[in-house]
Amino acid sequence: MKNKTEAYLFNSRTIISIMVLFFLLKTTCFSQHTIKGVVTEKVTNQIIPFVNILVKTQEGNLIDFTSTNESGYYSIEMPKKVDSLRIETSIISHLPKSELLILEKSKNKYTLNFSLQQRLTELDEVYIESEKKPIIVKKDTTIYNLIEFKDGSERVVEDLLKKLPGIIVEDSGLIKFKGKQVTRVLLDGDNLFNENYSVGTKNIDSEIVESVQAIEDYNTNPLLKGIKSSQDVAVNLMLKKGVTDISGNAEIGLGIENKKYLKTNVISVSKKLKGFSTLSYNNIGENYSPYNFLSNTFDLSKANEINQRTSNLVSNNAFNSALPDNRTRVNNNVFGSLNSLFKFNKKTSFKLNYNIFKDKLIRNESISTIYNFDNEQINISNQKSISKRPLIHTFEYDLIYEINKKSRLTSIGKLDSQNIKNTSSGFNNNNSFDNIIESEDLFLKNDLEYTYRINNSNVFQISTNISTNKIPQNVNVLNEINNLKQNINFKKNKFEIQSSLLSKTPKGEYSISLGYDFIENFVNSSLQGSNINNQLLSNNIYYKLSVPYADFRYQLRINKWQFIANLSNRLFNVMLDDVNLDTNLNISTFVTYPSISINYFFNSKANFYTDYRLSNQVPQPNTVFSGLILTNNRAYLNNDFKFKLFNNHSSTLGYRINDFYNLFQFNIYASYNFSKYGLINKFNVNENTDFYTSIVDITNNKNLNFGLNFEKYLHFLKSTININSSYSISKYQNIINTSGLRKNESKSLLGEFHIRTGLKGSFNLENKALFINNTFSTTNATSNVFATFQNDFKIKYNKKGFNFIINSQYFNPNLNSNISGDFFLDALVRYKTKKGKIEYQIKANNLLNNQIYQNINTSDFSRSVFQHNLQERFMLLSVQFKF
Repeated sequence: MKNKTEAYLFNSRTIISIMVLFFLLKTTCFSQHTIKGVVTEKVTNQIIPFVNILVKTQEGNLIDFTSTNESGYYSIEMPKKVDSLRIETSIISHLPKSELLILEKSKNKYTLNFSLQQRLTELDEVYIESEKKPIIVKKDTTIYNLIEFKDGSERVVEDLLKKLPGIIVEDSGLIKFKGKQVTRVLLDGDNLFNENYSVGTKNIDSEIVESVQAIEDYNTNPLLKGIKSSQDVAVNLMLKKGVTDISGNAEIGLGIENKKYLKTNVISVSKKLKGFSTLSYNNIGENYSPYNFLSNTFDLSKANEINQRTSNLVSNNAFNSALPDNRTRVNNNVFGSLNSLFKFNKKTSFKLNYNIFKDKLIRNESISTIYNFDNEQINISNQKSISKRPLIHTFEYDLIYEINKKSRLTSIGKLDSQNIKNTSSGFNNNNSFDNIIESEDLFLKNDLEYTYRINNSNVFQISTNISTNKIPQNVNVLNEINNLKQNINFKKNKFEIQSSLLSKTPKGEYSISLGYDFIENFVNSSLQGSNINNQLLSNNIYYKLSVPYADFRYQLRINKWQFIANLSNRLFNVMLDDVNLDTNLNISTFVTYPSISINYFFNSKANFYTDYRLSNQVPQPNTVFSGLILTNNRAYLNNDFKFKLFNNHSSTLGYRINDFYNLFQFNIYASYNFSKYGLINKFNVNENTDFYTSIVDITNNKNLNFGLNFEKYLHFLKSTININSSYSISKYQNIINTSGLRKNESKSLLGEFHIRTGLKGSFNLENKALFINNTFSTTNATSNVFATFQNDFKIKYNKKGFNFIINSQYFNPNLNSNISGDFFLDALVRYKTKKGKIEYQIKANNLLNNQIYQNINTSDFSRSVFQHNLQERFMLLSVQFKF
């Protein structure tokens, strides 16, 4: 089998070697006009600072503006396509002056000095008082005046971002601006963290940040600016002047019940080097890393690697709870991160990122589940104690070489190593068991990209990607009946080469991409000690995809209309070799992925939008294996597989307002999804085991969703109001034991109201209320309904370096049950010395000492009572030193 696999791999190289893509295009130079100069007083010849410099067309229409600095100097850049400009000065103390500047194609730099005459009417004193705007919008950049939003309780950048209108920070650390995902967080314009930006936002001191900029239409490659529009958003943290060389802070804390806390951050800023490092340890439930092993939240760093990584059947992330992570996380956490950017010269820069993460998570939980279907009832009771020990090492590097003004070469590499040991012991319906899961995840990748900017309208790119991901996992279960040993090994190799031409037209843009994708998947597993009859207990699968493709994208803007069309074409050459089924499948199928988006802009603030997308996906490796795979003491997985494209139709219709001048956002939308083919889940359950089988078949799954988002900043109250609501209806099918195909429907209603104040006085408030109602129904069966309610209330007092915060949270997991809900109370006292170099803090968590949280979950066929332990009450005294 191995020799056969290697043969396939070597044959693929022959296909790759014949792919040569050429583009013959005219070549001209690209540059900008730079206009600079000095403004002086005509008689004394002294410099005049803070003079407004207005750049207008020859007809007098304003194009751009700037102002002179303290030395009377100004500089501004204009596009090459401009032929002539009128430059004017404006300041109350001197008469205005205007000059006409004729621009030449062969000249890039111009010097234009002004000598101004003092006004004849001299005022003894001029006093102008103007309230600074909280937000300034300039082209694609939104600038926040932080003074208008701070209330003194912010410690790190994430605390600060949560208070800015238009920005949402999710629990995972993911940031959104105007509903768009933020892909980068920059430090003074430099990309230091890549996708792992939560390392910075969770740890950088908020006091060293002078302003925050949200940059839309962001491209990591500056050669694409002005040619390729982007939906990406970057948040740029502008540091205060004087934050140079090395600065940072260190904090140490000790508390009752053996609680410990240690954290240190160091930031370095210079012309040649920019760096940030952090090291922390705590057992108080905090997590300052981008890694989350408490819930199923996806790591931000893996968001762009989904297609490069293989399947992970034994999920080690799930410690499910409706409560926030800091209430349920019983940990012993170490996290370190080193991030550095070296600028060797104007052409070459090198970035290195290294993260280490180690933790020990403890959970005690019990689940009582009642299954009801087809007049059958099954009761299952589980109690277990769990210990999870993850260890992560991640290395990343970026090498950027600016060959010249028109070409650029980048190389990006990553090594990600994860080792997780999960042990548990307990009772399954009074039968004892011990469970040990050991899992490794080794991921390597390297991306190489060359960009050549042909002229102002055309860019050529060629890129390659090589990656491999291997996940070996071992599951050992010892119970009163069996000693089970499950070995699993998933592996994926991927190679891709792509060339693209990107062009700008007077009314839009287009791109053409040609490429080749080669993917190998290996699935191997064996189960020993099982006495299950008539089931395959091993897997040996080789699954190869060889895919040449062509992608086309066109964007057109006509008056107030914008049209974006995408057409992706793939020729899938599929080979599947399954030893169990004696199957050797060879299929070639052509697949197309069309999509179209239409926007109508009523004005610069409001637009109507609609889109349609059709996707056709080939089955993933976790859906092709046929033999049983044990994932814990109860659960077995397998598939009833047949090769079929998984298609999905999706469309959206909505109306959006983004009025940052009045600090108002509004979005109302409806979306619809339909899948003709997909996976039908078959669930067989008894008192000892759960069998999950995925069946590839006609599904006709449908989902209809309505949503409304509202945000308004009331400047006179310094308060932000957020309202989010959604209502969805989903139709799906499943099979439970011998039920046959069941047609189900779920309805979900969500309502959220959030208000926070940022008054200049001593007191500020914040309240967030969340209501969720879910209904599950099955044809000819009783419906299951449950509703949850959550309310978070926070009051803050800040005066003369003294900060006091009381935080209360109420959770009711099911309003339809007899559960009264849980109330939590926390307190924090912080004092900062006058010079701000030392800060003392007392943190009291879970003052009411809630030790167990109980929740009730329902589905279309079950009702579960679930409870687990909590981070118990503690008090911690810490002191922070800044240097």
